[in-house]
Amino acid sequence: MEKHIHINIGRQIGAGGLDVARELGKRFGIKVYDKELLTLAAKESGLDHSVFAQEDEKDNLPLNTGFSFSSFAEAISNAFRPSVYNSNTIFTIQSEVIRRLAKEGSTIFVGRCADYVLRDFEGCINVFITSSMEDRIKRIRSINKYGDTTGLSDEKLADLLQKGDRKRASYYGGYSFKTWGAAESYDLCLNTSLLGIDGCADIIEETIKRHLL
Repeated sequence: MEKHIHINIGRQIGAGGLDVARELGKRFGIKVYDKELLTLAAKESGLDHSVFAQEDEKDNLPLNTGFSFSSFAEAISNAFRPSVYNSNTIFTIQSEVIRRLAKEGSTIFVGRCADYVLRDFEGCINVFITSSMEDRIKRIRSINKYGDTTGLSDEKLADLLQKGDRKRASYYGGYSFKTWGAAESYDLCLNTSLLGIDGCADIIEETIKRHLL
């Protein structure tokens, strides 16, 4: 039976985590899931895509509470009750999609607490991608993913990136009971400012070949 590998990538905003994931996807022939998870979760749950987009990696739950729904079915049932229609619901639905995809074959997931969701799966490598603030600002300015930044100073953009990081940290910590970005939470922590996109991909690839394949 083919051995599956699962690469789970956490990342600072603008650090190039998605670029590293895409490079690894090319090298191993594995599909990368980032925003695609939102589309799949919406399709499988029957909920509108905008619901998942609005709640995506959102930090609107207290830290270290964990998610409350025990199953995909329960999450769907509760999704239509406004009082519980929140990140817990979305997380449960999205987690079931992540686990289903991982059961079907090798995967690369970017964010969404995939390392925690797949904590009982074999063949996982959990990676965190960081970068200098200077390089993060340059990368954000060079892409259109986050909108037009021409009217923002470097100082203002850095502040926004830090706020975004805090939201990701809260989301990750709230569900995984681990510390976002801390070395003990991952197998590898890599800096794209030092190593570049290809250099980070090289280290992850070599680690997988040595220890997972």
